[in-house]
Amino acid sequence: MKVSKLKQAKINETLKMSIMKTLIMIISVLGFIILSNCTQKIDVNKLLDNSEIRSDIFEAIANDHDQMTLFMESIQSNKHAMQMMQGHYMMKGNMMKDSMMMHNMMGNMMKNEKMMEKMIQMMNNEGMMSNECMQAMSKTMNDKGMHISGMEMNQDEDNK
Repeated sequence: MKVSKLKQAKINETLKMSIMKTLIMIISVLGFIILSNCTQKIDVNKLLDNSEIRSDIFEAIANDHDQMTLFMESIQSNKHAMQMMQGHYMMKGNMMKDSMMMHNMMGNMMKNEKMMEKMIQMMNNEGMMSNECMQAMSKTMNDKGMHISGMEMNQDEDNK
């Protein structure tokens, strides 16, 4: 009986070792799977959808010289980004031209007493300019040498 107890102990020991090896293998595989899932791929579009995060990212890039340089290089190598930049500069240029045109038009209008008189009269008649404002403007223009005559005040406002 001693031999069978010794054999039984050896079998038990071998079985325990086999179970331990299997458990270690299973735990190792599970650990590897868990650790490999920890490195998630970040969805950049989801980050940029959040306005706070997007603002923080833009500010971080704009305030870091190296990051801004990399960003500008990225823009320059992207055809669509370059087209947008060119469109922006063209639009800005057109706005400047429009501003200059408006300035010139206003200057020319200020030199034309009849046009100014008609515009002031129309604004008064349409209720866009009060009688007091029209009188003050007429006085200012007379002081500047523009003699505007025949401006009749809106009668509706006089009756108020």
